[in-house]
Amino acid sequence: MQVTIHRGTHQIGGCATEIKTAKSRIIIDIGTELPRADGTASLPLNIDGVTSGNACCDAVFITHYHGDHVGMFESVLPTIPIYIGTTSKQIYTVVQQTLKNKLGSGNPDLVGSFNTFEIGKPINIKDIKITPFVVDHSAFDAYMFLIEAEGKRILHTGDFRMHGAKGRKMPDVFAKYAQNIDLLITEGTMLSRTSERVMTEHELGRKATEIMRYNKYVFVLCSSTNIDTIAELYNAAIANKKLFVVCEQDFQLEILKIVTANSRSSFYNFAKQKIFVYGENLHQIMQNRGFCFLGRTNYVTQKAMQAFPENVLVYSIWQGYLDKTHVAYDEYKASFVEKAMAGGSRFQYLHTSGHASSESLKQVCELTNAKIILPIHCEQPEAFSKLDVKGKVVVLEDGDSLTI
Repeated sequence: MQVTIHRGTHQIGGCATEIKTAKSRIIIDIGTELPRADGTASLPLNIDGVTSGNACCDAVFITHYHGDHVGMFESVLPTIPIYIGTTSKQIYTVVQQTLKNKLGSGNPDLVGSFNTFEIGKPINIKDIKITPFVVDHSAFDAYMFLIEAEGKRILHTGDFRMHGAKGRKMPDVFAKYAQNIDLLITEGTMLSRTSERVMTEHELGRKATEIMRYNKYVFVLCSSTNIDTIAELYNAAIANKKLFVVCEQDFQLEILKIVTANSRSSFYNFAKQKIFVYGENLHQIMQNRGFCFLGRTNYVTQKAMQAFPENVLVYSIWQGYLDKTHVAYDEYKASFVEKAMAGGSRFQYLHTSGHASSESLKQVCELTNAKIILPIHCEQPEAFSKLDVKGKVVVLEDGDSLTI
């Protein structure tokens, strides 16, 4: 098999990995590029036979619905099938419908045409067998892929971690389904962020419960599709007998309904207590009972914060967006936070990464007994060598290939 990393060897996000045999060719992820730490940008992603020219690809497989893994889906030539998880498809359709409604740029119809796969059920693409397994990630329905062909076994981890709600199960999944791997293609996001403390999602939930215990009015900024964190916040609100309020019915509430319908776990049951959609008509009950308000950096959230100025603003997004020295600095987010604090909000940082710690990366290398380790989705792939793993670490440049 020949593996080509079209993009993602030295950056977080924007990934696209090709796996090719004598008979077939597949792509794993086709993501939108994120800002690089060094401020540079790669050339626009153009893959002959996939995004341009005559179609010469049997399928594109998407690990999860985050834009840096699926955002370039419209560039895939129309005759090439795209596969994604069932719940991911539903959530990403809502995301695209919202973009279409608000910005005129979404394409929910195309997402609706995606094929889906089921956990642990192989899909045969000519001589390649691809088996999807759920992984723990900040996206709810995220997958890794076991690819088998020509007598070799490749494991593409996608984005994963071991400190989320499903984290404790991950070692058993790797040990049971991903042994004796010839090539491990793994993310390494946190290798360039080793100074960041990685708390578990449940630890985050305990801290959120404590914050709500001592603060009546709590506003939260977090990704609308970071379901584990939202579930922790929702359950913390219930434990403190507070209202759980969202600011957008057509988007956030719809996503939470999809998660509830597609999970048997009570942890992800967002129907245990009514979720309120913000409106001034709620002010009296919000004042009486207190609340956790799942907000966004928009006018609706600002208006609500002005109505309840003695509040805590919990910031549950990567802190780099607020760092003026970082290339990923988001002036809009930073301005929102600054205005909130000027209006009387007390700032509280409460966030955990959606990506594997260095210890978890090393553990996966050991559990899979990988002969070759190929880092992607990371800014410092060379740091893998410092993990002291048994397998051979191979660092490629974008566009390079490796044959196993």
